Amino acid sequence: MLMENQTVLEVTNIYKKFCRSLRRSMAYGVLDISRSMFGFSNNCSSLRKNEFWALEDINFKVQRGETLGLIGVNGSGKSTLLRLINGIYPPDKGRITIAGKIGALIALGAGFHPQMTGRENIYLNGAILGMGKQEINKKFDSIIDFAEIGEFLDAPVSTYSSGMFVRLGFSIAIHAEIDILLVDEVLAVGDTGFQLKCFNKIGELKKNGVVTLLVSHNMHTISTFCSKVLLINKGKQEYYGEVSEGLSLYKRHFNEIFESEGEIEKVATGNDKVKIDSVSFNPQLIDGKVDIQTNDDIEIIIEYETLQDMNDVEIDVVLRLPIPYSVDYFQATNRTYNKLIDLKKGRGKLVITINNINLNNFTAYLYLTLWEKGRTNIILWWRNIPIKVNGSSLASGWSFFDIKYRTLSI
Repeated sequence: MLMENQTVLEVTNIYKKFCRSLRRSMAYGVLDISRSMFGFSNNCSSLRKNEFWALEDINFKVQRGETLGLIGVNGSGKSTLLRLINGIYPPDKGRITIAGKIGALIALGAGFHPQMTGRENIYLNGAILGMGKQEINKKFDSIIDFAEIGEFLDAPVSTYSSGMFVRLGFSIAIHAEIDILLVDEVLAVGDTGFQLKCFNKIGELKKNGVVTLLVSHNMHTISTFCSKVLLINKGKQEYYGEVSEGLSLYKRHFNEIFESEGEIEKVATGNDKVKIDSVSFNPQLIDGKVDIQTNDDIEIIIEYETLQDMNDVEIDVVLRLPIPYSVDYFQATNRTYNKLIDLKKGRGKLVITINNINLNNFTAYLYLTLWEKGRTNIILWWRNIPIKVNGSSLASGWSFFDIKYRTLSI
């Protein structure tokens, strides 16, 4: 029986390296096994040709009932860490101390034999998790009910969908009376109803003292279910501690990695009918970007000189999410607001105000286009203007909304 405040999992100075070359990896493996057989120690502290550190100096501990979120961009080493904890890989350096039994859902279909039926795989997978046949028999109906695969129970699992794999694997794991549950992003392939059931079950396990390590790119999931986070960046531990601070750092890294739109592109600045004297921003454009706070406004001031009256020009404003999304967060023209814009002959100033930008700790890119009537000719076209919006570290997601709370007596 685990004691309250007991450390169930402790990871100390963990290092893991891999080789980029399959041939060299096999050669190194044979060499290392041979050295071990003859009593020679392997030098794990240095890298050989084509090797790299997948994890470096990872340290954390998790106490009974805690849920730890593992966050980081793809390729940072999160899944490798889970595989080390689950015993699939040995660490090259360091120590992993586990007090109890582990149940893992870290790869789609892991632990299943594709030609065996769901029924047979329940007994196989249950045995791997340390369950005896009598225990499996006792829990069999409950496993089936939770997994929702009744009519496919006696079909080979090779015929299962990805969602069915996840449902069955998760159901077996949570019925094995485990002390530590490892959950990778595979839960994301399940439907919404099953995800809800899984997270309710994780909450129930938490009450019973089960430790959960949860890998997810869904920051709402992390902030909802986790008591602490571990941020891994390029194999290195960057932060371990409070959820809000960890999510703030993660989003900062996320922006740095995907802010690859390049320099501001001034595709068109004026034409034969309109001379653009200047384009300025309020707040000012500093170091190639506009830096604001959540719910601030932005003004774009265009000073121009026209050679003739230009009626009914059209202004197109787009806020676009960065690569890899490259989708429009917002798009509208002055026609959206039933506004007609006329530029009189001579010198003038056009002020465009974007009110209440409700992004949160995120960078979007402003695209601004000024068209002649009927969109027959472009007057001005600027792209990739970075709008960096700083917000609350206590809220996750791209946007921030002002939510009011009140109670009423009835």
